Amino acid sequence: MSHVTQTDLVLASVYFPLLVKIAKSKELISYSKLVEHAKSIHSDNGTVQNAIPVSTGRRLDVVRMFTNQSNCPDLSSLVVNEGTGECGAGFLRSFNPEVVRKEVFDFDWTQVKTDFEGFITTIEKKIKPRKRIKEPKARQLMADYYVAHKNSLPAAIRNQRDYLIESIMDGVAVEDAFQDCITRI
Repeated sequence: MSHVTQTDLVLASVYFPLLVKIAKSKELISYSKLVEHAKSIHSDNGTVQNAIPVSTGRRLDVVRMFTNQSNCPDLSSLVVNEGTGECGAGFLRSFNPEVVRKEVFDFDWTQVKTDFEGFITTIEKKIKPRKRIKEPKARQLMADYYVAHKNSLPAAIRNQRDYLIESIMDGVAVEDAFQDCITRI
């Protein structure tokens, strides 16, 4: 919970009902299509309009926190990479997506919406507000940390640049942003 940002909560609040709808139709959706769909529905929401697919997994972590706490199947299992057609590596290390998807498709989602809204409200009260950082400063902080720790970082961290910048802009500590990326690789 210490890494949850206001942006995470806003986007999780938008993604959750979309995922419930997808679960009811027994379909899968790619990260980019989920973001596109959210943007088309919430064209007046700046946070949603600034969302990018590469950080969607982080937002789905909030959805996962709720489903775990509520003993509901994990809706994030419905979101897949366009190229592989499967969930992200972090999910695959912990769960069999086919088993979880069957649970999601068989679950009655009709009463869960209100519970999720209450969950988001509770988390909002618990997280401490973070100061947003402008993109140039976030880029510099990321670069400085990378240079200082280059030898101890996995090579694949370079592929997480957009995610790192966005996290740092959201006020996540640079070290925490890098650590979060490392656990996702």
